[in-house]
Amino acid sequence: MEKLHTKKFVGTPFIVTAENVPNEPGAWDSAKISIWRDGTLIGEYIRNYASYAIMTFYPFQIGNEWYALYSANYTTTRVMKLHEDRIEDWCGEHPAMGSFCPVEYYIPRYNKSIDSYGADGEKKEFDVYQMDNDYTSAESFVADWDKPEFVETQFCNFAFLCGCVWGDDSSWKLRYIELAGVPNKELLITEKFGYWELPTQMNLRQCINMSSWEPDHNWVELTRMEHFNLRTGERC
Repeated sequence: MEKLHTKKFVGTPFIVTAENVPNEPGAWDSAKISIWRDGTLIGEYIRNYASYAIMTFYPFQIGNEWYALYSANYTTTRVMKLHEDRIEDWCGEHPAMGSFCPVEYYIPRYNKSIDSYGADGEKKEFDVYQMDNDYTSAESFVADWDKPEFVETQFCNFAFLCGCVWGDDSSWKLRYIELAGVPNKELLITEKFGYWELPTQMNLRQCINMSSWEPDHNWVELTRMEHFNLRTGERC
């Protein structure tokens, strides 16, 4: 087998590796994805399509439990529970003709800090939220955890997914995932934004601006691609 990628999810205990698994002549390769927690191999799975193997695994935390969005079958999104010593398929979609094929996940994460304003003796404190895509790197996001004003870090209870329905793969489309029900084995994926086509030269995270988002202010800015006829000015 040929190693494809190794990815460390900074700020989590997880590292993932992916290797090509050849199939019979004329068939596309599969991929073996290995999951390491604190340096210990806790599980592996086979994705039946080698492309996007690393991009279709994304760990997140709810309370004290770790989970991951993943795509073992290229037409499905499922959730895996990440135990200390093993992995467990938890909930999600089942393979079906005409399903949405994921190629990348993004689960926003934020740091909460305390800031203040006013003169000494009359200072008022307020919460400050910084999203992980506000930073130039995952390392700089984690570095804030050592600052005295830092309070906590949390994953949002929603995620973004891009991919396509089979046959519509000239560009990636955006979908929305509700994660709040995951502990109860509920995963909801919707076209909340309609048919939203992403720019071809940007990854999923680059298309999502959450600089104005706070837990009680659920506004985000999304980038999309549109096609115009230069002669008529009409959208294609």
